[in-house]
Amino acid sequence: HLIISCSTIGGIRFGTSPELFLTDQIRTLVRVRDCGFDHVELIYSDEPEWVGKTIESALQDFALKPYSIHLPKFVMSQDEQEFKQVTSAVFAFAAKLGIGVAVLHPPGPPELYGTQWLTRFDRLLELSEETHCSLTLENMPYIPNVDEFLLDIIRTHEMTSLGVTIDLEYMRFHGSQMTDIVEKFGHRLLNVHFRDGDGKLIDADGRRRYLLPGTGDINLLETLRALHRAGYDKAITVEVSHRQRDNIVKAKAFLDDCLRML
Repeated sequence: HLIISCSTIGGIRFGTSPELFLTDQIRTLVRVRDCGFDHVELIYSDEPEWVGKTIESALQDFALKPYSIHLPKFVMSQDEQEFKQVTSAVFAFAAKLGIGVAVLHPPGPPELYGTQWLTRFDRLLELSEETHCSLTLENMPYIPNVDEFLLDIIRTHEMTSLGVTIDLEYMRFHGSQMTDIVEKFGHRLLNVHFRDGDGKLIDADGRRRYLLPGTGDINLLETLRALHRAGYDKAITVEVSHRQRDNIVKAKAFLDDCLRML
């Protein structure tokens, strides 16, 4: 049975005060609930205790279950002290809320081949095992041969609960197919970021584009069928920009239509 979730990341401004961060969180959670989702992917950092407690209460009030939590996008480039504080805070928050999946953007080359990444990665795996929250690496567009890269890491850490989050836009960007991905990763595939793509990550003005499902050229129905055939029963997480209020409404309607046709 699939879990249908919605990412809050598209509705949150970063680098703001805890008050603004919390305001964005609550507003986004209200929208997600009103849209008919019952699961969410949260994003969190090192926030004051009252922020975490308020989010926890809001989730209970709205009957939303957090399936996954996204580590801050640039956590790998923070200095050592900040990295330790932020990652400890995120996993502690995940443990408190019973979240079982954490999403990380691995760095690109050259950091990927440096010692700092390896020591930090080990630290994240430690936190992950301590809190029973599986660390997943996302198939980022700036990592060459990303599927093989992710497979290699999983093979060398087989004793851990390490997994992958597959973003469909990035899957399209790398020229991968879901039929191959489910075969390669099996039970290590723990989360799918659901959106469209056409191979272009940025627009003519250099701004990041997020394509609503049905507006790119990914065969999303076939992608979902491949997951279905493989017995995938984890989350399909709608991840689109919340700048237009009805984006998540349209995305969910498209996903619901596809699911009816499986």
